[in-house]
Amino acid sequence: WKTLLAWCFTLMLLVSIQMSIYPSITKNKEALQGFLDSYPEAIRKIFRMQDYTSGPGFLSTELYSFMVPLVLIAVGATWGASATAEEEDEGTADVLLTLPISRTRILLSKIAATTTVTVFLSFLAMANIVVLRGVVDMEIDNGKLLAATLSSISLGFFFTGIAFLVGSFSQRKGSAIGVVTGVSLIAFLIYSLSALVDNFDAIEPYNPMEWGLKGQPLFNGLDGSGNLKLLVGGIVFLVLAILKFNKKDISTP
Repeated sequence: WKTLLAWCFTLMLLVSIQMSIYPSITKNKEALQGFLDSYPEAIRKIFRMQDYTSGPGFLSTELYSFMVPLVLIAVGATWGASATAEEEDEGTADVLLTLPISRTRILLSKIAATTTVTVFLSFLAMANIVVLRGVVDMEIDNGKLLAATLSSISLGFFFTGIAFLVGSFSQRKGSAIGVVTGVSLIAFLIYSLSALVDNFDAIEPYNPMEWGLKGQPLFNGLDGSGNLKLLVGGIVFLVLAILKFNKKDISTP
């Protein structure tokens, strides 16, 4: 609960700081938009600067194109990798597995806890925006804000699945977290540069960041196809993690 409380505080602080900036954006809307238009086209493409001075454009650029998904991925990676690898790393796996509970049930319980946390944090960020939007005079459609929230949850769920799978192979929590974090950052880097690098065109359809972010839900609503891919992919990874964990020889320090 201490870790969850820390993540809640961090996310609310992050959202509140970004929302507090918005009045200064709207106050100097024309000058700022002209300044952004002077940016090189490459920079605008990398950061997906679409109508930055509007509510959807500001939230998309500052929060939902990187920050909120990154927090959820970090939570999923930490909790998912800890689910099995930490038990072995700290020498508690043998005690846990002697209980009259199946390995499948143990892992499903940990998956449920991790998923619940990511969903809770996602809606906490959304609630924070809803509360503050009147204070900063931001116009944002509730349905599209919900769509962005669901897309972030889907991304977090996908990488949570990877974390559980890597954790089921690894015996060290740090190694498992490092692998998942590295994969997510590489995927985001490829997504960011895909608008500029033609060589990434072949990778683009298989990049989970493309599935979750390219549809720009704050402008266009929920991308059903992209979110379905993320959810199905996450489920596949979790099933593989359960199968691996059930056959794994547990070692303790």
